[in-house]
Amino acid sequence: MFKNYLKIAWRSLLRQKLYSLINIGGLAVGLCVCMLVMLYVAHEYSYDSFHNGGDRIFALAGRSTWNGADVNFANTSFGTGPVAKQNSAKVEGYMRIHHFDDGAIISTPQNPMNKFAEAGLISVDDNFLDFFNFKLLSGAPRQVLAKPNGIVLSADMARKYFGDDDPIGKVLNIGLDSTYRFEVTGVVQTMPSNTTVNYGLIIPNAALKNIVQTKDILKQVLPGSGDFKTYLQLNAATDTLPVKNALASVLKQNQASLNDKITFTQLPAIHVQDEVFGDHANIKYLKIFPLVAVLVLLLALVNYMSLATARASVRAKEVGVRKVNGAARSSIALQFYIESALYALISFALAYLLCYLVADKFMAILDLKIDTSFLYSAKVILIMAVLLALTVLIAGSYPAIVLSSFKPVITLKGSGQGSKGITVRKVFTTLQFATSVGLIICGIIINRQLFFFKNRDTGVNRENVLVVPVKKNLAPQYQSFKKEVSALAGVSSVASASIPLYSSFGIQFAKNNNRNTVLFSMVVDKAFIPQLNIKWKVPPVDQDAISTLDRIVINETAAAKLDIKGNPIGQTVDANRKFQIAGVIKDLNMNLLRDISPMCIIVMSDENLHMAYTEGYAYIKVKPNVNMSAMLVKIKHVYQQYDKESPFDYKFLDDVYNKQYKAEERLSDLFSYFMVVTIVLAALGLFGLAAFTIEQRTKEIGIRKVLGAGLASINGLLSIDFLKLVLLSIVIASPIAWWAMNKWLQNFQYRITIQWWVFAAAGLVAVVVALVAISYHSVKAALADPVKSLRNE
Repeated sequence: MFKNYLKIAWRSLLRQKLYSLINIGGLAVGLCVCMLVMLYVAHEYSYDSFHNGGDRIFALAGRSTWNGADVNFANTSFGTGPVAKQNSAKVEGYMRIHHFDDGAIISTPQNPMNKFAEAGLISVDDNFLDFFNFKLLSGAPRQVLAKPNGIVLSADMARKYFGDDDPIGKVLNIGLDSTYRFEVTGVVQTMPSNTTVNYGLIIPNAALKNIVQTKDILKQVLPGSGDFKTYLQLNAATDTLPVKNALASVLKQNQASLNDKITFTQLPAIHVQDEVFGDHANIKYLKIFPLVAVLVLLLALVNYMSLATARASVRAKEVGVRKVNGAARSSIALQFYIESALYALISFALAYLLCYLVADKFMAILDLKIDTSFLYSAKVILIMAVLLALTVLIAGSYPAIVLSSFKPVITLKGSGQGSKGITVRKVFTTLQFATSVGLIICGIIINRQLFFFKNRDTGVNRENVLVVPVKKNLAPQYQSFKKEVSALAGVSSVASASIPLYSSFGIQFAKNNNRNTVLFSMVVDKAFIPQLNIKWKVPPVDQDAISTLDRIVINETAAAKLDIKGNPIGQTVDANRKFQIAGVIKDLNMNLLRDISPMCIIVMSDENLHMAYTEGYAYIKVKPNVNMSAMLVKIKHVYQQYDKESPFDYKFLDDVYNKQYKAEERLSDLFSYFMVVTIVLAALGLFGLAAFTIEQRTKEIGIRKVLGAGLASINGLLSIDFLKLVLLSIVIASPIAWWAMNKWLQNFQYRITIQWWVFAAAGLVAVVVALVAISYHSVKAALADPVKSLRNE
């Protein structure tokens, strides 16, 4: 019996090729979208869940309060971990990790001139591989981090520098403030894609005392903010309160750190919850995308069931004959269920293949790279199995129930029972188009907000500005480098600053007239403000006077926060030391997601510029209509004359600014794809409903044609009922989409106004798509020979 049912299902699939293609293709697309989103969500929630006892590991962060202003720090001091263990029996162990944020220049003694800039250098306590569950591929587990000059490489780093050779015992040159030699003692697995513990090259913390730039951070013996990511492993996940109290007691005893606090975040929760460590760009999607995936899958399933039952009248006599011959309803239901299961299995296989083909592109849009091992993990396989089971269960249920319910007397008379469920199908079609219209509206608004971000005047002229890091080797010769680059044809000016704009800022704690505030600060040269065309609110009396060491420039928000009254020029601000206000600039929109921050700029002369002895950034303004590729080659040539050790690196200031809104840009891209998918699915749903409805009105159309009705009038008659459904869907979707987008826009300090034409455009797209979907059946019916339509009467 089961074999016969499969044969009948297969023959039905081949006999109705168009319907089978639409049915299977639509369901496959919906399943593919659902698979991709489930992979993404499962991956995001799997971060650091593979560590043994990971629920007992907590990342610590620092929070300092200065006169009522809170400042969060991702790192704590070298002594925080040991102090926690010494003062609380609840602490089983600790791990301290120092990230070399400026990276390192790596080479081998065999190829000293072949240098690479690596950002993944960290130093760790020697129990790193016991504390975390990263697999050691080569080396002795207890010895790889025992030597101060030992280094452990990730598998990809080992291949990069030593190819297929065994790297154990070989030497790497690590360029920091000087060049240090490290012997490879082990190879660890390449960093998994679902971990917040980033590494590529690992040296022991014992090595820090021999490195000039880091030996002082080992003196941070008291708990508080510092230069290390600190993790505590507790006896139980519920032991955080006594450990916090123990650390608070130590902080209280130390008056210098009285305002410091330590916060705890569970290791598996860091990626999706923590405000300091978390990936905020991707966190935004974790609530939106699952909802979209469920909607898309439901649309695909509804389409399948609608199309499966749309041809009900064709199968009605088959059901009637089988029932007259004694077939039970359960037997007929099983037949149609097996048929639906076959369609669902084929759709699932196609969806999995499609998912495999587009997964890399989908993850690239999200700026993610998922390990192949995760794709075949038990969790992912279980998710796919559950999805398949639900699809088969839901897809087969409605057709089996509807088709098995036909009455044999009625069906064999030819009356048919295809009209059953038409109301349900109309409701589903309306909801499908409402979903599509809603996504179109959301997509348009997101795109407009993103365009607004990128094109709004922020008070800084970012056009054609290159930002070039000035490393330690270039710093002593920076003025010569600056002069030579300025002389290049096509370079408008070269300015200098202590920080990369839009990426980071220094902190100054300032007070004036009993007002205290935290100022975001930067040190620049005299060319910086005019180069970026930063406008003055209160210009300095003497432009040359602003570059003396006791002067400071503030923005409008800082002036308000510090309660500056009257003419600000010459008033004093206490920001770690006494400064006189030399001028006030107009507020700069550094990030349109947030309020404008109070900030200060310290302008130094070239002679006093910090880059004479530390690192910084050169801002190179290139003239319009200059060949940028050729200009980059010239600047690189000058750079390498002064710094032969560091690779030439640069960024466009516009790109750095736009990177702040990568979450919104990804959201816009994905909404565009989801929008196309839902429109296609809605069109398929309407295609099925049109096929079903027009089939019921075949004889009516024949009579109308005999009475003289033309093609246009019949097409209009058949289309109007469907267009009513589409118009209803627009009415339903518009207020919901407006509410959702209005709420989303509240996240931005600066935002667009939602305009009426957005809803009109979305409605127009829906109407056009609906007319295209309907036209195939309506025109076919209108052109049909009325003699054939009426021959059974």
